[in-house]
Amino acid sequence: MIRKKHRRVDGFKLLVLFLVAGFLLALAHKEYSIYRVNQELDRTRQRIEALKQEQKALEAERKRLDDLNYIEKLAREEHNMVGKDEVPLFIIEEKESKQGKNAP
Repeated sequence: MIRKKHRRVDGFKLLVLFLVAGFLLALAHKEYSIYRVNQELDRTRQRIEALKQEQKALEAERKRLDDLNYIEKLAREEHNMVGKDEVPLFIIEEKESKQGKNAP
């Protein structure tokens, strides 16, 4: 009878050990899930902040586009446009020929 009682106690201890291990694994899994959600939240907050900065820059650009002088500056610099009575001047850089570089 002592052996049966000893086996029941060992079986009970083993069952409790498995239950505790399962609980700890479930807890660790939940903690990892919370950690991942917090990381995603941080990335999302950073993205929101970057988008807010971009929005401010775009709103400032939109306000500048109401200024005719700014539009004229953009037309000249980005689209090579000239005024009504102006003469366009294009500077073309000469490139060395390959023969000139290889010559001694």
